[in-house]
Amino acid sequence: MKNLRRMLSLCLLIIVLTNTLVFAADINVDENIKGALLGDFESGEILYEYNVNQQLAIGSISKLMTYTVMMDKVSQGEISLDDDVLISGHAAATEGSSFGILAGETIKLRTLVNGMLITSGNDCATAVAEHVGKTQDNFVNMMNAKASELGLLSASFINPHGLPINDEETGQNYMSVSDLYKLVQHVLGTYPEILEITKQPELVVPERNFSKPATNPILGIVEGADGLKTGYTDKAGLCLVSTMPVKGSGQDFRLIGIILGAQTHDDRLNKTIELLDYGKNNFKKSKLTDVSEVIDKVYISNSKTGKVNIFPASELSRVIKNEDVVTTKITYNESVKAPLSKGDIIGRISIFVNGEEIGQVEAAVNDNIEKANILVRLGRFFKDLF
Repeated sequence: MKNLRRMLSLCLLIIVLTNTLVFAADINVDENIKGALLGDFESGEILYEYNVNQQLAIGSISKLMTYTVMMDKVSQGEISLDDDVLISGHAAATEGSSFGILAGETIKLRTLVNGMLITSGNDCATAVAEHVGKTQDNFVNMMNAKASELGLLSASFINPHGLPINDEETGQNYMSVSDLYKLVQHVLGTYPEILEITKQPELVVPERNFSKPATNPILGIVEGADGLKTGYTDKAGLCLVSTMPVKGSGQDFRLIGIILGAQTHDDRLNKTIELLDYGKNNFKKSKLTDVSEVIDKVYISNSKTGKVNIFPASELSRVIKNEDVVTTKITYNESVKAPLSKGDIIGRISIFVNGEEIGQVEAAVNDNIEKANILVRLGRFFKDLF
């Protein structure tokens, strides 16, 4: 009992789990761009960032929000991707990058979505907006309402495609890098089928005799890259949201890369490649707690076995840098006595990466722990006395 009290009064156990150190060089893609970010899709952990909070023009990356608002209506059963969309003169006359739709013709909504995301057709985005919102202005209101719903405080939309209305500050669609990251997480998490569209290196529509390469420059260059969206205006510069899965050698996570405001096409491409390579080569998804592995052995004086194996009650995984040091700290409940049933919680495990707490899981016993008989307990009592 004395040993148990001593252990419980300390209320902690630190187990240091160190990885083999691989000192990877940090990157710096900040020069000649306006903002950048590399993050893990699932956890939302940011692996690299630069100027992520400034509200920036985003050009055609706006179409990710257009897609989101449209898919909300599809998922609610209000519209279908197989809908026939009557093209208005306003949609057909939309300037900038174009799919080449004509006023008065009828096109499947699915085809318009492909034209909007693969070849960045502004005319397609306008047609989608008019079909979903009845008018473009109403659809823009829906875009801004969705941004508010998602907590994207920096987002401001004036049209569904990102084409500037004029050269003034109010004539652009805006969002910060950090809010754009949140939007991409939402899109990929809610409508992952977008990747079946954005991974296509070329849009081919035989019935229209149409063939055009995708605007995304990393497709076919970065192995595994399957999205997501380009953007450009004079004010926004050259922009690219990229994504790719990292698989193999026990790894399975997805990177999201963002470059806003590059000055040249080569710079946008090279910085995106550098971001994704940095994430792939220098980070790993690590299982920080494993329910099948003993994390501690604690002495419970009134238990039949004395020392009892302690396990994490749940698993916690994170994408961490190869050389990161993981530590855990177990804080036991104030009173832990037998009998205990398998799965009983007796404390909490705090997990730290490089000294910073990143999560907690409960500590549990993995077997039924019987209470010792009176003779065993008396023997331990007198042993502790002497």
